[in-house]
Amino acid sequence: MIIAFRSSVEGVLLACLAFRDDPGSELIFANDVGELKRKLDLSGIEGEINMVGFDPSYRSESLSKEIFGKSKPRMARFDPEPLRYVDLLLRHKGCDPAGLVRLLVSCNGDSDILYSGNDMIAKRYYNYMREVGKAYERLCMFARPELKGGILSVVIDTPHDIADMFCRWLVRKNPDVPVAVIKNDSAWVGNGDLIGLDRFAKITASFVESLRSTSRSDDVDKLWDLYYNSQMIDSRRNPGLAKKMQPKSSASVSKMAKRDRYKVERGIASCTLDSFA
Repeated sequence: MIIAFRSSVEGVLLACLAFRDDPGSELIFANDVGELKRKLDLSGIEGEINMVGFDPSYRSESLSKEIFGKSKPRMARFDPEPLRYVDLLLRHKGCDPAGLVRLLVSCNGDSDILYSGNDMIAKRYYNYMREVGKAYERLCMFARPELKGGILSVVIDTPHDIADMFCRWLVRKNPDVPVAVIKNDSAWVGNGDLIGLDRFAKITASFVESLRSTSRSDDVDKLWDLYYNSQMIDSRRNPGLAKKMQPKSSASVSKMAKRDRYKVERGIASCTLDSFA
């Protein structure tokens, strides 16, 4: 038996149920049916295939109760509940969805194992989950989008699959403007209905750039920098506190974060209100 599942939260949970009933099955995961067919052709594995998760039914909550039980696990205050745990873990660059299925099934309904750190595999996956959560928090704290062409956009650099999470966060903070989060060649767009797209969609980064270039460039960001520089009082500068609030590790999340870090390290150029004239 081959259990072929989609590498999504619902797909993993459905694979857990199937694997629990038939623990000797081969596990194969993919993002979509096309990728699954390519994997099967390359692997040469033959046998009966049980495909789960490729037709979403949106019942992750009920599946979670069936796998983890109804009792709340003993976790730290800042740890997410099991369903969120799986979602964050799947976004990690090093996560193996098949290994995650085996781990969840081995818990036998005791979700405390995921947080205790007693099992080596569970501890490694817990650290993966925390890495993704911290990367997301850094984006929310330090990535500063630019308003250009009527689109609030930001280019991010992260190894984890969290661009859509960050885009949804920006949409909640800015419900009245289109939002774009660009990572490599792709971009997630929120409030897309304001510019003739779907409400929330994934498109190419080049298409976002073409939309931004059709309108005149907004100078709001430059104006803010000018105002900020002009109001800085050098005698009150605290480099130690500035480096703590804007750590060097955050400088790579966006272009504006790099500029902020440059000011922390090099100081701010002399500027007066006369520059506004």
